[in-house]
Amino acid sequence: MNESNSANISSNFDFFSVDRLIDNSVTDFDLFINLRDHFILYSGSGYRWSREELTHLFHAGHTSLYVRKQDVSKTMMYEAIAKLPTVRQDLSPSERIRAIEDLGAKFTQCLFEGEITEACTDKAKLIAQELTDCILEDRSCVLNLGDLAGHDFYTFYHSIRVSAYSVAVAVSLGLSDVQLLREIALGGVLHDVGKRDVPVALLNKSGPLSEPEWSIVRSHPKVGHANIAQSILSHVPREIVLHHHERRSGLGYPDGLDHRSLLTEVQIVTLADIFDALTSARSYQKRRTRFEALDFIKHKLLKDDICPNAFRALVSCLTA
Repeated sequence: MNESNSANISSNFDFFSVDRLIDNSVTDFDLFINLRDHFILYSGSGYRWSREELTHLFHAGHTSLYVRKQDVSKTMMYEAIAKLPTVRQDLSPSERIRAIEDLGAKFTQCLFEGEITEACTDKAKLIAQELTDCILEDRSCVLNLGDLAGHDFYTFYHSIRVSAYSVAVAVSLGLSDVQLLREIALGGVLHDVGKRDVPVALLNKSGPLSEPEWSIVRSHPKVGHANIAQSILSHVPREIVLHHHERRSGLGYPDGLDHRSLLTEVQIVTLADIFDALTSARSYQKRRTRFEALDFIKHKLLKDDICPNAFRALVSCLTA
């Protein structure tokens, strides 16, 4: 390889070892092969890999491909997503929802630590689909969501639990469109994506927030909405990400919308978000029981902030 081409590798490309590719996975970045000192596109974004092709590459002596330097962060997210465990479909709904809960927590950790890529949103859609199918099979499986002993992993488990409660409430309200239920689930999975840009120390602060700190926390819906701006997501999950902290009274944030402007799907996720926060151990509060959380919502929030129909549906889910 001549010096100019070596310089080209150094300035524009990074090595990508073929053994980093996973059977039946999809890469959402371009990969190149070096033939006679020329870089030729081997696979474009959206390419699905098979074990047969990976074996062929090794036998042909191509142990490394090349990726543009600007796509290196995508390769890191690809590996993190591709290595996530699969959920066994032969498990009962009560067992399966616990497996989905753990998968969702691991996924959220990837989401918070890496770039939001096409592979990332595709995985979120798959998790939302599996969660919806599980709850449609047995709505009461949400009673088997785990209890967190401490607040350390709250951020990672919270979103998938909100997603599960949201779908259960939607089903209890009589929503039967499977695609819409999956969109609600997806919105739940992604609703707090904007918190990836909020310092962890701030999220876990045990004392009251200062006004500047509170301003940073309150920015997460708009930040999250901006983070998914380039993703192929429908209107419902986008609205959930942006408006899950709005209140029916119009006193929420970021836009001060009231019940006349809020989608029912958004109001469902708002309730699930509050309920899971109340029933989880946080750095600044003790964990409430489900009954205590429902009682708090009924007497403190139901009049002005929470959709009454959604609240009744949540009660129905938890007493089934």
